[in-house]
Amino acid sequence: MPYDFYYEYKTSIEGTTYRHKIIDWEVQVLYWNCQKLYGINWETKFREKIEYQFSKKDLHFLLGTQHRFPDQWLLIGLVYPPKGEFQIPLFPDP
Repeated sequence: MPYDFYYEYKTSIEGTTYRHKIIDWEVQVLYWNCQKLYGINWETKFREKIEYQFSKKDLHFLLGTQHRFPDQWLLIGLVYPPKGEFQIPLFPDP
């Protein structure tokens, strides 16, 4: 990858700001596809997906470490289901 991508966020409880490097393969593929389709304008479409479309989802981060960087928390995956109550109850009310 010619670029490193990071996600920066602030927690609502303590107000601490965190910055994690994104190593999710889907984000890397998004970069390559945007660059292939839009050339020098790749960043606009890339940011549209990462910043705008993900903000409308219930975004969750999967954090982990790697053997090479045992003390650095990395964003290894993004899970982004639609917002709302979509879980079917395990034991529905009779």
